[in-house]
Amino acid sequence: MTLAVEIILAVLCAALLLTLNRKLLFRLLHPSQKGALPVFAVVPATGNGDGLEHTLRHLLWLQEEKLSAFTILVVDAGLTPGGQDTLSALLRKEPTLLFCPAEEATLILQRKDAHDCCTL
Repeated sequence: MTLAVEIILAVLCAALLLTLNRKLLFRLLHPSQKGALPVFAVVPATGNGDGLEHTLRHLLWLQEEKLSAFTILVVDAGLTPGGQDTLSALLRKEPTLLFCPAEEATLILQRKDAHDCCTL
């Protein structure tokens, strides 16, 4: 009976240590965002959008895990009609993504508010 209890306690302690280590590591790697300028992840989308979904999924994971605070901006750098369809499906699935043609990307990134910070 005591062997079973010791095994269960050892497994619970190991799980607790792994959880605490993960939280501590993420806290150490996570930069403070207070007072920082806004950060944009600009993703150029070309052709059929090959790799676009994978890249966006990775960036969204970083946001969900609170590893980085940024705004994702997808820029049309020559999408084909098939690539535009792929991007439309991704934009419907994830409404926080921003999209613009390449000509408008610099205008979006240069917008300023009353405090001289970029706004969307």
